Amino acid sequence: MSAQRSEERDLLQSLSDRYRTPLMAFFRRRTGSYEEAEDLAQEVLLRVLQRKKLSDVKQPDAFIFKTARNLLQDRAKKARVVEKNQAELEIREKGAEGVSPERVIQGKQELSRALDALYQLKGKTRAIFILARLEGMKYREIADLYGISVSGVEKHLIQAFAHMLNSMDDE
Repeated sequence: MSAQRSEERDLLQSLSDRYRTPLMAFFRRRTGSYEEAEDLAQEVLLRVLQRKKLSDVKQPDAFIFKTARNLLQDRAKKARVVEKNQAELEIREKGAEGVSPERVIQGKQELSRALDALYQLKGKTRAIFILARLEGMKYREIADLYGISVSGVEKHLIQAFAHMLNSMDDE
């Protein structure tokens, strides 16, 4: 075994020893599944290990949990795509009974506008919105995660809702 592989294995073990339990708790609160939390925690550790220069990371705790949040966001995006595809499949299977083609087009346009509005939000505001509204995370948890007050979380959400409503009304 090469020295580099041994070093990577030792680093993975060290990261796992330090972060596995907090990551498991983080993911279990959000997924409700021990098995899924375990898979996600392992994925975070592997993503961190694949980073080229770990020595550049000045705040490892923040980096690890930012990676975890990003993984949840990626997972949510994939789930939305799967859900959208599943919904379209169900409509096709039912022969679109009771749903006019105009309504389907209108629904797709509304969804597209909502997603566009969501992606126009600044990164932190968008992440807080996703964690609160899509992941169901409590405001206090989000506040602790970002090092802001609960009212700060509320302000980000108000900003996000206002932007979403304005974007939807403009069209």
